Amino acid sequence: MEELAASIAFSRLKSLSRIKKRQILDGLPSIAPLFEGRVRLQDDAVKQEISAFRRWDDIDAELTALANMGAEVITIKDSTYPVGLRAIPDPPLVLYRKGSFPMEGDTIAIVGSRRATDEGMNLSEKIADTLSALGVTVVSGLARGIDAYAHKGALRGKGKTIAVLGCGLNICYPWENRRLFDRIGEEGAIVSEYGLGEKPLPHHFPERNRIIAGLSKGVLVIEASEKSGSLITARLGNEYGKAVMAIPGSIFNEGYKGTNALIKQGARLVDNIEDIIAECFPGLKIIKEQAIDMDSREGYIYSIIGPHRIHVDDVIEKSNMPAKEVMAVLTMLEMKEAIREVAGGFYIRK
Repeated sequence: MEELAASIAFSRLKSLSRIKKRQILDGLPSIAPLFEGRVRLQDDAVKQEISAFRRWDDIDAELTALANMGAEVITIKDSTYPVGLRAIPDPPLVLYRKGSFPMEGDTIAIVGSRRATDEGMNLSEKIADTLSALGVTVVSGLARGIDAYAHKGALRGKGKTIAVLGCGLNICYPWENRRLFDRIGEEGAIVSEYGLGEKPLPHHFPERNRIIAGLSKGVLVIEASEKSGSLITARLGNEYGKAVMAIPGSIFNEGYKGTNALIKQGARLVDNIEDIIAECFPGLKIIKEQAIDMDSREGYIYSIIGPHRIHVDDVIEKSNMPAKEVMAVLTMLEMKEAIREVAGGFYIRK
């Protein structure tokens, strides 16, 4: 019996928890003998479920489909299985991966609200961009908001990114992230513990958060309400001995209640990139950003925009410049990637 098929089959047994499966496997050099009746088990229910397993054709078909889509399966017995993930109490026994990007090295989880503010998404993208330029791999969950912008920023640098799904590799959820999903599969890695075709069920997302935390040296939370799923990732990161960090926000903004609570509970308050590097990657040196070349008009409009989003009408009013001239300057600043337009005619610094 092939070891890979046996590993997938064992991961799908319903009568055992992940922790119990891990305990059984830790005492075995290989998994196939379990299904060949060559391992003595004490639990009759487990023995019965193993002997009754018949879905080998389904597994063969899935392995063929994975190969056709350029994906692979990594088992907990493989040398390529991530060391940090193997160290958690209930690691996935198998990982489905699309993309060849390595899952080891300097890694950080960046997570947060799906309903993030423009400022939060901009911050997520910029932090991920800066860290990826230093070679740090950004791990997140491909969700709307903070996650998506963390992946986008990370793709610009050599550190790239890993997206951990709450569904099978052949399903993009949410659908609007399809282009990002495809690009990560080509330049980074998409990872899941769920087989092909498994839907993004609600309970899958808290489960996948342990993988995000396990793959990372630290967890950074940007914008999280009191009930945000990203707080689960932070809690698990703390349990696994990872660095947990949070960016503070207004006490009057419900979207920051979760992050502010994390800081009160002992998470490191982060207000610059240096804090993240000192906490997780003390050997890295920050590359100073080159100043954007601007003329006097561009510099003036850039100063008006500031770090928070501002509507184009307010920019025109504050500038005391003709509307046509302001629009031309905004276009030049966008071309220089100094600012970006967000929904509703607002602008924000990149």
